[in-house]
Order: sequence, then C-alpha cells, then structure tokens
Amino acid sequence: MFAYIRGTLADIDENIVVVENNGIGYSVSSSMNTIRMLPNIGSEVKLNTKLIPKEDSLTLYGFYDKEELKMFELLLSVSGIGPKGALAILSSMTVSDIQFAIAGGDAKAFAAAPGVGKKTAERVIIDLKDKVDIIGAFEAKITSDLSGAKPAASNTVKEEVLEALVALGYSASNAARALDKMTITDSTTTEQLLSDTLKQMSFL
Repeated sequence: MFAYIRGTLADIDENIVVVENNGIGYSVSSSMNTIRMLPNIGSEVKLNTKLIPKEDSLTLYGFYDKEELKMFELLLSVSGIGPKGALAILSSMTVSDIQFAIAGGDAKAFAAAPGVGKKTAERVIIDLKDKVDIIGAFEAKITSDLSGAKPAASNTVKEEVLEALVALGYSASNAARALDKMTITDSTTTEQLLSDTLKQMSFL
C-alpha cells in the first residue's frame, strides 16, 4: 500500500523511527541496521516501507534500502517468524550476513538473534535456501564495502577464494567473514589470498 515515506527525521526511540511529513509524525518500526544508517535528527530521510495490518492495529515497517525490505518480506514467509522475529534477525545480522548464513546452512547465526530458537533458525535455512544466491550476495557486498573503488580483478579473486573455501567444507558465512578481514591489492593472487584466509579462519 505504501512504497515509502519521505520526510523529516523527528525522533528515534529504540526500534521506532518517527518521520514527520506534512505536520504528521509517522511511527515506523525499523531494524537496528536501518537505524545505524539514519542521518541526524532534523534531516530529511526516506524509508522503504511495508504496512502490516492486524485485527487491532496497523504497523508500518521501514528500511533504509530496498534490499533490507526484500529480506524482511522473505523472513516473514518463513513459518514461525513474524514481524518481531524478522526485525530481531535484521537487527543482529546484515542482509549479506543472512544470505551467507542461509547458503552455508549456518543455523547458529540465526539462533543468536533474540527470540529465535534452534528450530526456527533451521526453518529459515530450509525455507529460504533456494531463494538466495551466495555469489550474487558476495558481489553485492563487495560493491557496497568498496564503494566501487577496487578493480574487477580483485572481486574475481575474492569470488574464487569464497568458492574454494565452501568446496573445502567451510560455511559460506564464516568464509565471507574471514574474507572481509583480508587486504587485497592489485597483485594479490587467488593462491595467496586463499592461504591468508585459511590462516585467518583458524582464529574464528
């Protein structure tokens, strides 16, 4: 019903963001990831939204970018997860972290979110495993983290190492976390990065 809301950021209270538009303050439930991305109070803000009606209420949920909104909707499709649980996951994990955890079958990553039990965490992986693309997610994270600053060759090296680590039996989520800590230059080879990443993973 509402694709987004644009207005002045009037207040932030825990996981509630108040956006003022034409003299009306709209209460929007948001994840901590979104809240961390918001500008200062008094600045203009735009949130991508989803309205969820219940018998006795209408709740507007808002996210800084469309990818997080899409992940929120995917999580809602999982049996046993409602808006509160979806927000808890999105508050403790980024969209990329969620994609990596699903692809790698890392139920512990989801169980670490408040209110998410072991069975629900396993259900997330079962229900969404065919709906995420680990390589596509990794490429998106590279683009986001590097802001387009590094050459495509560096991205290719990272992708090759990620695939190699998964083939060796490591979870995609742990492999991605380890790779995020690596420093890559134009001269970094796949073999060198794989060796350095394996050393890093021994400390995870």
